[in-house]
Amino acid sequence: MRYASRVLPIAVVLALVGLVWASATAQNKPTPMNVTPEREAAVQTFVERNHPELAELLTHLKANKPQEYERAIRELHRITERLAGIQERDRTQYDLELKLWTAQSRVQLFTAKLRMDSTGELKNQLRDALNAQAEAKVALLKHERIRVTARLNRIDADIAQFENDRQKVIDKQMELLTRSATGPGKNAKVGIKGAVGKQGGKRANPKPTTNANP
Repeated sequence: MRYASRVLPIAVVLALVGLVWASATAQNKPTPMNVTPEREAAVQTFVERNHPELAELLTHLKANKPQEYERAIRELHRITERLAGIQERDRTQYDLELKLWTAQSRVQLFTAKLRMDSTGELKNQLRDALNAQAEAKVALLKHERIRVTARLNRIDADIAQFENDRQKVIDKQMELLTRSATGPGKNAKVGIKGAVGKQGGKRANPKPTTNANP
């Protein structure tokens, strides 16, 4: 496939590398990122493994539009970081998110190709990509439903346990709170006040008077 003579529009290129995904969080502008050799190599490995056709497009961009190439690398690197974070938390979700991204990227690629050369084969490829995208989306939603259902079940169990132990919890709290209210500290204060009160209530012994000798 040769792109040198028929360059895809930059808007389509950015869509191919995942700018559509980034639009979901467009309100939070990403921090500018330098394109280092390490990040470039990581992106190339990711793309070659998951979307070889996109890797070919990146090669063309690097040779002919270096600025757009760096923008593409930055967007793809953010996607790889997002996926890596998901992989640490949930491997199943990671696999499903990766399938969805690959399907979305292929949809954008075939759409761009159709704008330049509309053929029956490209239309069939686009339809297959759309089917793959739909399947990946449904699978991801089903996985999310499982996760949410499990969380709701845990919450329901916590509610049931609290309702069963409600009176015991209240009694325990009452015992602790009333014990602290009448604890040793308060008794000591009362004892001190009582002692002071008793001391203050005693009458002073009258001093003996001495009769002066006449």
